[in-house]
Amino acid sequence: MIGQHPDLAGLPELKLFCCRTVGELEEALPQYWRDRGVTHRSPGLVRALAEFEFGGQTVASLSAARAWLQARPHWSGADVLDVLLERLSPRLAVEKSPDNLLNDAALARMVEAYPRARYLHLTRHPVTTQRSMQSHLKRTLPSYPQEGEPMCSISSWYEIHRRILNLAAGLPEDRYMRTRAEDVLNDTQSQLHAITAWLGVRTDAGVIEAMQHPEASPFACPGVSGSGVIGGNDPSFLRNPIPHRVETSCKLEAPQGWVADPGVWETVAEMANRLGYF
Repeated sequence: MIGQHPDLAGLPELKLFCCRTVGELEEALPQYWRDRGVTHRSPGLVRALAEFEFGGQTVASLSAARAWLQARPHWSGADVLDVLLERLSPRLAVEKSPDNLLNDAALARMVEAYPRARYLHLTRHPVTTQRSMQSHLKRTLPSYPQEGEPMCSISSWYEIHRRILNLAAGLPEDRYMRTRAEDVLNDTQSQLHAITAWLGVRTDAGVIEAMQHPEASPFACPGVSGSGVIGGNDPSFLRNPIPHRVETSCKLEAPQGWVADPGVWETVAEMANRLGYF
């Protein structure tokens, strides 16, 4: 939604900082997905390069984007993102890869590369997040039992937000803003107005209206069938990119199937309270 602002450019999930180099990112694609025709660990990256460096998302341009990456195995993620930023200028880029928050090293690479970046911390209720993650795993890995649920997904939720809050503690107010995803979807206009004001870009009714149509993004569809480059954004979004209201009545109670020590859930609940969930 934010990337549909005329002064901004919404990118798919690039995953450029979860590995040290482009070559490492290429090699990180599991054999499971290679056997199923997937050709790159970061389809969003290939799609973005095809769109902005090679003129669109066709089979030929996607192939050219993959070849471009293969020719630069020693490049860092920042090297690649700098190319995209140059193509998108004067628009500001909106990058939103969850993989950049999966460990401290990935976040450190991102922060070091862009010391003037601004961070919009988008939160979601831990229980609905866990449900979404488990549903995604069941769809994408149907033959693999999802062991350790719901604890594993809840742990991931906690660690990611802990990492973000630790970063935010050292940032000035003009570089960090936090908002709940539920509020953005249920009170869209006022939330988008607040976000654009914080970013220092236009806040008029026309741009707020444009931001309410993420389905207009060139990355709001799964990708070219048979190209080996499918995805690049949340699968639920790709199936239905039109914004819709969401429930806010989910209680802050341990999800069904919770077997970890109750004290662990208390720690999660304290974090959720800090983020505005009760």
